Amino acid sequence: MKIDTSVATRAGLIGAVAGLVVALLSRIPFLGCLVAPLGWVVALATGALYVHFRAERGGSVELAEGAVGGGVAGAVAGAVQSLVSGLLTLIFGAVDTASSLFGGSDIGGTALAAGVTIIGVVIGLVVGAIIGAVLGAIGGAIYSAIKK
Repeated sequence: MKIDTSVATRAGLIGAVAGLVVALLSRIPFLGCLVAPLGWVVALATGALYVHFRAERGGSVELAEGAVGGGVAGAVAGAVQSLVSGLLTLIFGAVDTASSLFGGSDIGGTALAAGVTIIGVVIGLVVGAIIGAVLGAIGGAIYSAIKK
């Protein structure tokens, strides 16, 4: 089993762009609750996209290769989507923190909240990559099984 890293990167970057759109749309108040579950679909589709691109280069894709390649592509897409969501959280959090300080809020509590937000973004990035990898592997495995 040989994973084509260029195909995985290509599928992951396409999934990352889709994840970027989902992350941006999820910031719109009413639309966010409708769009948020699409992040999972993006990770599944990214894994399937790896199998599709790999099959275009010739030959069939084995189930294990589809799962591992889809997992790599899904991890890339999940990490980028989590990074964008985290950056947006930090940006909106900074605005909220500044408005709290101008409103006379306690500086210690505000600093603690900002630190917890940064730690949450880092944890979210790791968790997003792991969930993206798992869902990408599932999508790649399912699509490679269907293609046979």
